[in-house]
Amino acid sequence: MRPARSLLPLLLAAALSASPLAPLRAQEDREAVEAELEEVRAEIAEIQSRIDESLGNRDRLLEGLADAERAVGRARRAQAETDQALSEVRGEIVTLESRQDELEAQVGERAGELAVQLVTAYRQGSQSRLKMLLNQDDPRRLSRRLAYHGYLSRARLSAIEELRETVAALERTRRELADEAERLGELLAERKRETQRLESAMGQREEALAALDRRLASDREQLADLERDAAELTRLLEQLADVLADVPADVEIPPFAELAGELDMPVSGRVLEAFGDHRSGELLWTGWLIDVDTGEEVRSVAHGRVAYADWLRGYGLLLIIDHGDEYMSLYAHNEALMRDVGDWVAPGDVVALAGRSGGVDNPALYFELRKGGRPVDPAAWIQR
Repeated sequence: MRPARSLLPLLLAAALSASPLAPLRAQEDREAVEAELEEVRAEIAEIQSRIDESLGNRDRLLEGLADAERAVGRARRAQAETDQALSEVRGEIVTLESRQDELEAQVGERAGELAVQLVTAYRQGSQSRLKMLLNQDDPRRLSRRLAYHGYLSRARLSAIEELRETVAALERTRRELADEAERLGELLAERKRETQRLESAMGQREEALAALDRRLASDREQLADLERDAAELTRLLEQLADVLADVPADVEIPPFAELAGELDMPVSGRVLEAFGDHRSGELLWTGWLIDVDTGEEVRSVAHGRVAYADWLRGYGLLLIIDHGDEYMSLYAHNEALMRDVGDWVAPGDVVALAGRSGGVDNPALYFELRKGGRPVDPAAWIQR
């Protein structure tokens, strides 16, 4: 900090104002003050130039971080979807193997029944022919019996063949699913490597941004950032409300105003900062900051339509759901967004994976409810 400047020139000017030399001394004092003022202005300009340069660098880093977090979000979503597909395929393989075992057991049962039938037919045929010779039985009766056994034998043979064909078809399907599972496993491993690479790049950008923030950090700067973020979000919500005002709903949505006190938590976690808590300077929290684990599923609190799904300064990967009648819910600092703009969601649908995008130190979900663009206390709406 610069030392305080002396008021001596001004005092001297006042003291000498009545003397014959006053005009000359006053002119000299004025010139001295002007020179000192010019020096101060030069220092201010130099400091402002350094600040502007640092802020420009910060904006560029922030834009790069936004792109990196979007990329990580897309990669995490693709990884989660591949993992889900792999689980489903593995489940189908288990089901097919169980069905295959059942059919093979049926083949064995049918073969055993056929063997018994053939032995019975043989014995009855031999005995009938002997009786016919000794007792002169009706040959037509013997013929009907043998025909009956022949019919049963052919039916059982046909059933066994059909079962074997089904078993063979199941085996082919199982092999195809096994190949698909192997392909999905390789794809999942590749996507995990890509996610790790992107997270590493994002971490480097975060470190660079943190180092720059340490040079710029002050209460006034942080307060200005928060006020700008809040104003930007408010403008965004107003624009979204105008854009979505004339979009007809494809599904019937219960009135949001009737759901007060009945909504479930978007995540199962402890509320770290509540509505109305002190935040910074004169700012208060206008929503809830909830403790989460990285990757935890974030769920919609009510029916609605995704109105925004992108990165926003101060909020990271942000998803906003329009619930109608000017009500909206916000889910910020996510690791990945699992829904797109225009998607309809129901209560409990997974809309994001929690994280720490947007500059928070630890994984957390910032949740907010708004009515007509103005924040409302979630405590009146969420049952905990």
